[in-house]
Amino acid sequence: MLPLLRDGESVLVARPRFTWNKLRRGDVVVFERPGGQGGVYIKRIAGLPGEDVRITGGLVYLDGNLLGENFVQGVPTADTKEWFNGPDEYFLLGDNRGDSDDSRAFGPVAGELIMGRAWLRCWPPSRRGPVVLK
Repeated sequence: MLPLLRDGESVLVARPRFTWNKLRRGDVVVFERPGGQGGVYIKRIAGLPGEDVRITGGLVYLDGNLLGENFVQGVPTADTKEWFNGPDEYFLLGDNRGDSDDSRAFGPVAGELIMGRAWLRCWPPSRRGPVVLK
């Protein structure tokens, strides 16, 4: 999740089951990788339930509209691919697109696999603060 989060940093996570913590586009979430392969990942929500996600030339389109992302690094210019999020699925992408194992590789993520939203960077103390969209 460079540049927002670095290797070795710790975050405080709030579960999304409460209405005050509803998951929104741009939120950074912690989740279990789908497919039973194990592992805990941290990525940003790009696509919400019920949306059509298309990536063309490194640009993300949601239901045909370009998603403005000024924080993304290393955008690959790969072929066009398309996914449809089910009623409780999210499309999750890393900020460092050139080096990110995300929904482009394993598809949309079921809401039940999302452990929570990253709220606060706790470690290291020199970088303590809220995890916000940059």
